[in-house]
Amino acid sequence: MDSDALKATVGEAFAKQFGRQAQAIVTAPGRVNLLGEHTDYNGGFVLPMPLTLEICVAIGSGLKPGWAKLYSQNFDTSAEVDLAGDKADEWTDFILGCFKLSEQNPDLTAGYCIAVGSTLPMGAGISSSAALEVATLRAIAALAGVDPDPVAIAKTARKVENEFIGMPCGIMDQFASSVGTRNMALFLDTQSLDYELAPLIPDHKIITLHSGVTHKLTDGSYEQRVKECNSACEKLGIGLLRDVGVADLDRINAIGGVEAKRARHIVTDNQRVLDGVAALKARDAQAFGRLMSESHVSQKDDYEITVEETDELVDVAVQLGALGARQTGGGFGGSIVALVKDQDVDRWCDAMTSRYPQTKVLAIT
Repeated sequence: MDSDALKATVGEAFAKQFGRQAQAIVTAPGRVNLLGEHTDYNGGFVLPMPLTLEICVAIGSGLKPGWAKLYSQNFDTSAEVDLAGDKADEWTDFILGCFKLSEQNPDLTAGYCIAVGSTLPMGAGISSSAALEVATLRAIAALAGVDPDPVAIAKTARKVENEFIGMPCGIMDQFASSVGTRNMALFLDTQSLDYELAPLIPDHKIITLHSGVTHKLTDGSYEQRVKECNSACEKLGIGLLRDVGVADLDRINAIGGVEAKRARHIVTDNQRVLDGVAALKARDAQAFGRLMSESHVSQKDDYEITVEETDELVDVAVQLGALGARQTGGGFGGSIVALVKDQDVDRWCDAMTSRYPQTKVLAIT
């Protein structure tokens, strides 16, 4: 389903649910991360790209002052949210946080109706929460008649995650959703927020394959990695792991323990992003695929965020012809991403999904 069809479907759901037409309907894409995992909250480099899978938000005024009436088309569920209230550990928290932190300062004493629809699966490691935040912020701005700055939207969406949801994530997901361009990789320096688009490699496809193992980053594992990186910084006497590089690996290894492993992953994955951008520009598919596979090993051995299912999928993906593959997203399940020659795409997808029926091809870019 393309964007126009998704907007039409969600608009119809809005009208049916609330008995009126939506005043604005917007979308925001999910993303797949090609290289640079967990580097963003360490001030490092990332290389994501937006997907055609999206979340759509339709918005209009409501009749109940101070409340937002919400409807999820995918789950066919309704909810009412007190705009003066606090989070409730529900999907509605992402929308409430956007209302509270939007730069448009929406009137929280007014009433709102919102319908949400999605082609983006939850728990697949392709940033459904970031897409929901970006789409909601875009919808609030559209309702106010404002054309918002994409970078500002990304910053606010991250603020929603950090300050309202309580998720200590970096800005990669929100930035890719808000600023990224389809069919292009987005090279982002998460410290300066300088970015550039990088071309994908001709005659090759990036395939996102859901492992069938969903993840939830709010279970504490993600937060634990953040704490371990901060501890590594303390032992190294630096502010961010961005402040060291591959030339400092001996120094990093010397601090020992889990902190050395976490820092080693961040430093080497930062370098892989830089090398990966160079490989894309040189159209060197072999080099880029090798970097992807090396990144997965680093996630598995040093950052310890993979699971047996994704480890096996990555190994078999390469055995079946992918030039490289890795787990993508925050970890502990979700999806893998693979680089495959155009001529091998159909055979590779059929082979993977036949061998692992619980998997699903989410995107081919």
